[in-house]
Amino acid sequence: MRLRNASEVPGDPAVVLAGVSYPMLAEAGVWYAYIGLPTWYTIGGYPLDVYAGGLVLVSGWLEVSDGGFAFESITLPPDSSDLLLDQARIDEERQRVNGIIAGFTPERYWSGAWITPTAGVVSDQFGTQRSINGGAYYPHTGLDIANDEGTPIYAAASGVVALAEELFLYGNAVILDHGAGVFSGYNHMTSLVVSAGSFAAQGDLIGYMGATGLVTGPHVHWEAVVQGVRVDPSLWTQGGVEP
Repeated sequence: MRLRNASEVPGDPAVVLAGVSYPMLAEAGVWYAYIGLPTWYTIGGYPLDVYAGGLVLVSGWLEVSDGGFAFESITLPPDSSDLLLDQARIDEERQRVNGIIAGFTPERYWSGAWITPTAGVVSDQFGTQRSINGGAYYPHTGLDIANDEGTPIYAAASGVVALAEELFLYGNAVILDHGAGVFSGYNHMTSLVVSAGSFAAQGDLIGYMGATGLVTGPHVHWEAVVQGVRVDPSLWTQGGVEP
């Protein structure tokens, strides 16, 4: 969302989409905000307004269409599927990760298009509706890239390392805070080479591909997160998402 020619805005503006408010940042004469749309959004129209100083500056309408996501069924061996039985550890991991990606750093660290973080074959697309061992269908929250164990993984864009540790389902994981409410995640690695609090420039080595956590083989589960919502990370490689 961009608000141009708004030098006389009465206060800091915010975007309200479907009843949720998102802060806007100023850069190069433009107010902007990044908003992630969940895969579960109902098809149809949503009101969008920009407020500042208690006033509505501009109103619009956002149309959401069918994402065209595929359906697939996955069978996991017991040594992997048994992880899904430990709800306490799953909830602990979810709380840990969600607490990080809910953060908002008002500085934007990246510039230009992102890079694909590793070499390999895309083994599963973002948004695929997946059923594991006959269970309910849930959307795949990232893009899977498969290759040999030990394949280097690099930062898709510049950011601060917000997490670098072993998780339960995600295995060895790194989360980068790119600022402006945007994060990226790299999961299932065999080992990590960065630590929380450090800065990773685009293209810096952050770890090596592995098969830790809930997996069927060595790959990286690559996520992009905008305002706490997982979105397709490949979209960020198609051009600079600039203010």
